[in-house]
Amino acid sequence: MSDIIMFKDFTIKEFYNNKACRYAVVFVLVFVLMSAPLMFLNIQVKKCGNTLYAQSLDDELDQIKKEREQTQKKIEEVKKQESAYLSEVKDVEVVLLESLSQLDSLNDSLSAAKSDMDKTTIELVLKEQELKEIEEELDAKAATLNSRIAIMYKNGNGNILQILLKAEDFLELVSRIKLMNILAQRDADILNEIKDKRAANLNIKKGIIDLRKKQKERKTEIEKLVAQAEKKQGEIEGIYDEKNSLLAKTRANKNSLIAMEKDLEIKEAEITRILESYKYGNAPGGKFMWPVAGRLKSGFGYRMHPIFGYRRFHSGIDIIAPSGTIIKSADGGEIIHAGYDGGYGYSIMVYHGGGFATWYAHLSRILVSVGQRVERGQVIGLVGSTGWSTGPHLHFEVRINGAAQNPVQYLQ
Repeated sequence: MSDIIMFKDFTIKEFYNNKACRYAVVFVLVFVLMSAPLMFLNIQVKKCGNTLYAQSLDDELDQIKKEREQTQKKIEEVKKQESAYLSEVKDVEVVLLESLSQLDSLNDSLSAAKSDMDKTTIELVLKEQELKEIEEELDAKAATLNSRIAIMYKNGNGNILQILLKAEDFLELVSRIKLMNILAQRDADILNEIKDKRAANLNIKKGIIDLRKKQKERKTEIEKLVAQAEKKQGEIEGIYDEKNSLLAKTRANKNSLIAMEKDLEIKEAEITRILESYKYGNAPGGKFMWPVAGRLKSGFGYRMHPIFGYRRFHSGIDIIAPSGTIIKSADGGEIIHAGYDGGYGYSIMVYHGGGFATWYAHLSRILVSVGQRVERGQVIGLVGSTGWSTGPHLHFEVRINGAAQNPVQYLQ
């Protein structure tokens, strides 16, 4: 115990004269002097990182303002286009209604023509039946007359003479002569009646046939007009559908642009808020360290997809960095995924506990494996451009119980 130096029993002079004590003091002073710049450097690096991040946000804010201004101009252009298409649609609607009215009128005329033809056909059938009955009646009368004439011809004039000679007196003779005249006149009337009725019925039948022919011609003419009107209406409807389609697409484009402009407005307000916090010394801090040194390119939220060209939700942030730049784990945790994952390319997921996980995508190389424990700041991979990517960058996500969060709110 005599060899052990007991500092508490030394006076200041004794302490200074002791060689071991002097070495100890020098060592402590050197350590303190060397540590102070390092601590200051650490503060400066952190401050520099925040400054670079603020500058990156400033650049993004300028870009968003430009995009928003361009989007607003596009919205105004699309609104004018929408107004023009709407006017054209209304004009075509007027023409279409006129065409429909004309077609309805022609269809009514066609229906009337068909109805007239049906009536005429029925009338013709009835007249033909009536003519047949008259012909049969006339044939019967003609047969009776022919029979009588044949008998008279067969018996000759002697038969008539016998009829006259059989008269007992002059009055009876006169009566028989009158009767014979009456019979002869009746036969003549029958012959005339047959001729007249036959001629009349033939004229009626001919008139009906002529009428039916004219009606058929009229029906054919109307059918042609209807066909032309239907063709015209089809063409107008095609134009109407085309104009309506253009109007619908223009409105959809307008709504998409309005939604995009709204997203840009929200993003602009969020970045402005963050920059204001930097301005007043309240830089955002959080649970995780920045995983890579680079420039923030694309923020969290809806955006126009750089590959597919339509609005799509961006569930993380994109940090631009050269290919091969080291990527560090944002905090300590366990690797629960390390491999290729479709559009994300080579990617890693680290679970940090408490429902928190971080996701690193588009890597060129993975330097860890599933199940491995990593420390905060440990290198886990290298920046690349695998999967759906337009160039070297890190896609970084923060998830809480599987739900994507805005990483900026959790980064130091």
